Amino acid sequence: MLFRWLRSCGPALLLALVSCQTTDERPETPTPGVQPNVLWIVCEDMSPLLAAFGDSTIQTPNLSRLAARGVRFPNTFSVAGVCAPSRFAIATGVYPISGGGHHMRTQNGVRQLRALGLPGEYGAPVDTSVKMMSQVLRENGYFTTNNAKTDYQFQAPKTAWDEQGWQAHWRHRPPGKPFFSIFNLEITHESQVWSTRRGTLRFREGFETDTFPMEDYRTGYSEDERPAIQLPDDLPVPLPPYLADTELTRTDVRRVYDNIRIMDEQVGFLLDQLEQDGLTDSTIIFFYSDHGGPLPRQKRLLYDSGLRVPMIVAWPDNRRAGEIDSTLFSFVDFAPSVESMVGIAPAEYLQGQANFGEYRVPERDYIFAASDRLDEHYDRIRAARDHRFKYLRNYYPERGYYLPLVYREQMASMQELLRLRDEGRLTDAQAEWFRNRKPTEELFDTRNDPHELTNLAGRPEYADKLTELRAAMDAWLDRVGDRGAVPEVEMVQEFWNGSDEMPLTGRPQLRRDSLGRFILESKTPGAQIAYRILPEDQGIEGWRVYTGPFTFNTDGGDTLRAVAQRIGYRESGLSEGW
Repeated sequence: MLFRWLRSCGPALLLALVSCQTTDERPETPTPGVQPNVLWIVCEDMSPLLAAFGDSTIQTPNLSRLAARGVRFPNTFSVAGVCAPSRFAIATGVYPISGGGHHMRTQNGVRQLRALGLPGEYGAPVDTSVKMMSQVLRENGYFTTNNAKTDYQFQAPKTAWDEQGWQAHWRHRPPGKPFFSIFNLEITHESQVWSTRRGTLRFREGFETDTFPMEDYRTGYSEDERPAIQLPDDLPVPLPPYLADTELTRTDVRRVYDNIRIMDEQVGFLLDQLEQDGLTDSTIIFFYSDHGGPLPRQKRLLYDSGLRVPMIVAWPDNRRAGEIDSTLFSFVDFAPSVESMVGIAPAEYLQGQANFGEYRVPERDYIFAASDRLDEHYDRIRAARDHRFKYLRNYYPERGYYLPLVYREQMASMQELLRLRDEGRLTDAQAEWFRNRKPTEELFDTRNDPHELTNLAGRPEYADKLTELRAAMDAWLDRVGDRGAVPEVEMVQEFWNGSDEMPLTGRPQLRRDSLGRFILESKTPGAQIAYRILPEDQGIEGWRVYTGPFTFNTDGGDTLRAVAQRIGYRESGLSEGW
């Protein structure tokens, strides 16, 4: 009943209560000298619609038990309201607008990209110093796995993962190795509001392995039939004022919650596997979503409905169990925070900050986000937010907010908004999204106006806050750079040095140093080199990460193979056998 009452009062009261429960004491790393395992459980397209975050529409017992032994971070924000730019920041610790990964998306859509005048797919070639976070962990002794989504805005080099794919799992690590494992739960994705394909992790046909014994986890869902929503038809669901108040919309919202229910079962499956393996007490667990909710005026936008996500972090020793921490946390903080938690000094190229561990720094004052091309439509918006106020800068005020995206219009709740728009029956809150123009600047009080419907930018009593956030945004853009100011076609030409083809990474070359050790080099600055020694590495999925001179037994018939790739470039050809 308490959560029902809190929800009826709105997010503002919940945030106020959250702020009251904050502690200044932030967790340190586990026992010095011991490398903890790190498990990331990542769902998609989900705002904080969980009982642990104040929404008791449904119960999510597995996430609630994780929250009971962990710390909740309700002020966690993506750097974009859509997945690929968000995952770019997670993977690299660099803002998408800085590294060229800000347009949605740069890969998996040759026809659409060519229709925009682009040469086809491209990767974002980050600065030559940048590495994927998973590679940094590999270089420091970790076995890293990703199951299975990538979507980084570039092709991951072979140095990124020991295992990548639908069977990747910590269970495949060598004895004694700590692991960093990611599992991406796609059931809460926008497409699953209308799609019939509703897998588990997503388990696919023929997926059963010793790692994922299906007798331990069944959904009972057919891939060919759309399953009925397993929530009561009369279950009251919260309806934001910007959505149409119709039965079709409420069905979409019920589907969102039902997908969360399924996702919670998947979380429980992974937590149970960790417990079965005796690893709970040696593993740091993160749970979060890749950006905000899947419904209209949520995903892709820079309102809190598109940026704000639930995050739970559970430490092996259950420190601060059950607490709520209101620290502002940005997706660019993941890489430095995790590296700091396991004792790795964050590199200078990282644009986020360490919020945990040995190298943690004081809490940030603001989070920042950006929106650029979404599918085939260009716009450019930047956001800055403190604990209460959100500032938006619209670079194309002559363009409306609503973008007619074919993908999104498959959703019944979107169709309902368009129907009522055409009939002239939208409420003021619903019609706000369909304005033909937008102001150059917007300012919202997210505590008193959680849906960000009332622009305060022109009110004199908020002039100081507007000036503060405007200056914070300017300082951020000066610090990280903003490639959104450059037309995408020109940007890609710059990436490719004026060519119409993606650059090819230079093939690795082999030489020996004065001690007789082997050195691998590529002429391409920023190239990451992976190698294998055969037959020793035969049957191993991942490649070794080259970190410096090494030896191998040339007299025993071993063969060395190597490949190089700079992020954003094509992979080199395979080296000749040495």
